[in-house]
Amino acid sequence: MGDRIMIDLGAQEIRADATGFDSLANLHAKLSGYRQASLGIDSRHLGWIDAQLGACLLTIVNHSRMNGNDIQFFNIAPRIQTILQKNKTLVGTRADVHGTTIPVTSFSSVSEVDFSKFTRSRLMRPEMPRMSNGLKEKFFEGIDELFANGALWSKSPIPFFAGGQYFPRKDRLSFVLSDGGQGIQGSLLAAGKSFSDPVAAIDWAMEMNNSARQGDIPGGLGLGILKDFVAMNGGCLFVCSHLGYWESRNGRVTKRRLSGVYPGTVVSLEINTADAKSYHMQSAVNPYDIW
Repeated sequence: MGDRIMIDLGAQEIRADATGFDSLANLHAKLSGYRQASLGIDSRHLGWIDAQLGACLLTIVNHSRMNGNDIQFFNIAPRIQTILQKNKTLVGTRADVHGTTIPVTSFSSVSEVDFSKFTRSRLMRPEMPRMSNGLKEKFFEGIDELFANGALWSKSPIPFFAGGQYFPRKDRLSFVLSDGGQGIQGSLLAAGKSFSDPVAAIDWAMEMNNSARQGDIPGGLGLGILKDFVAMNGGCLFVCSHLGYWESRNGRVTKRRLSGVYPGTVVSLEINTADAKSYHMQSAVNPYDIW
């Protein structure tokens, strides 16, 4: 390791919840104090990380690399190293023999078409709940809008990262998009909408027709329709943005401030694949109604 400065990751597990993002924010805070340094992230205490959060790890690492730092991970448990190599978070060749990973992939802010192709090809798995063609199109339009909003407002200095994981034993399909930008509160402020609290800014953005876009540019669909879908599906949607955390799980909403700043905005979609219901657009007049 030579003269490399070692930084303790400081977490025994990192899961897709508020506690997990407290840990990620803590890592970001530790790395943010260094410039032009050779850094090592000591992961010896880490016993588990949800695979889709590799997208979030790369957001944090790339922010640090923007400061001229060289970063490597050390002392990763073999099982975790295998997981993060299978989904392309870490360099290495591990075959995904079970076909459960959605590889962590980077996108520039002008890669809307590539992102749209990526989500459709990776999320339309046999395990997905049955949707009518109309709802399926609106569902993916909602995900596309998340990317478009980030491209328009986040002012991210690094690429966007997206990835996911199918957990067959838990009947869950998880997908994450992390933009690395100025956060929802900062984006809304730039659009002339001021919120004193980051959680309140997220809460406002979660309403169906709320959008910072102006004039004839459509907006306000993405988070709203995804929120309504997962509520009926029994899944989970959460948004983490700088100091704010908002989660809807099984239709129940929880909100809180994080203990530190996560660099950017993360939207995490967790779909209940055990859901046997079929979903359709209720009305062509109101395309936001799902049943």
